[in-house]
Amino acid sequence: MRVLLVSTGLNDSIIKDCFWTKRKKRALDIFSAPSNNIDKTGVEGLDRVIKSNKITPDGIQDYTSIVLTNRLDVLLGVEGNQAQYDNIKERYSKIISLANQFYDMVIVDLDKNIGNIVENEILRISDIVVAIISQREKQIMCTKEYIENSKILDENKVIFTVGKYMEDTKYNAKNISRSLLKIRKRIINTIPYNNLYFEASQEGKVVDLFLNFMRIKDTDPNYEFLEEIRRLDINIKEKIELINLNKI
Repeated sequence: MRVLLVSTGLNDSIIKDCFWTKRKKRALDIFSAPSNNIDKTGVEGLDRVIKSNKITPDGIQDYTSIVLTNRLDVLLGVEGNQAQYDNIKERYSKIISLANQFYDMVIVDLDKNIGNIVENEILRISDIVVAIISQREKQIMCTKEYIENSKILDENKVIFTVGKYMEDTKYNAKNISRSLLKIRKRIINTIPYNNLYFEASQEGKVVDLFLNFMRIKDTDPNYEFLEEIRRLDINIKEKIELINLNKI
């Protein structure tokens, strides 16, 4: 599959830190000629051609950063001031819709500060929404109320996922499902906290980590972490297949 990961944040390096190591500044860098593509990558470069209506779906790839050739590209977010961000974010939904015509899957990292209007539009055009929640009762209830009261979000396309999950608490997946979300079957996904993943996400080594995990055995202490990620992946694919089937 050809996948695009879209960042919607402002001056947010989290995604960048996952895939690329930070280069130390050297004295030689001062005299290095700037790259011809320095102004063309990321959502800022793409936004300029979006406004001029000179972009085609396959042309979006020219503004992305490649993680895995023909597999995973990243469209980095805005690096600038709030005014620049406020101007560009209005066209995120158009960018995502165009990208969806070229890529097999578009994953949007929805920033909480993007604003209700833009957020609602992105949620509306999304096939699947993975709602990441913590094991805090207040956040769980707020997420539930948001989904129940939303005029944009269809509850059937939401996948709840608990991040940094701990089983040994009354706010485990079973109780969250039944008591708080009123879900009878255990369809809550859980991603346990993992030291190796935490370190890799700070050092640009996430791809290396998962390539190493391909040889993991079920006796490995990291096996459960990988199995839960696989289960989430399967749930997403199954929901997409069901949605596409209903469209026929």
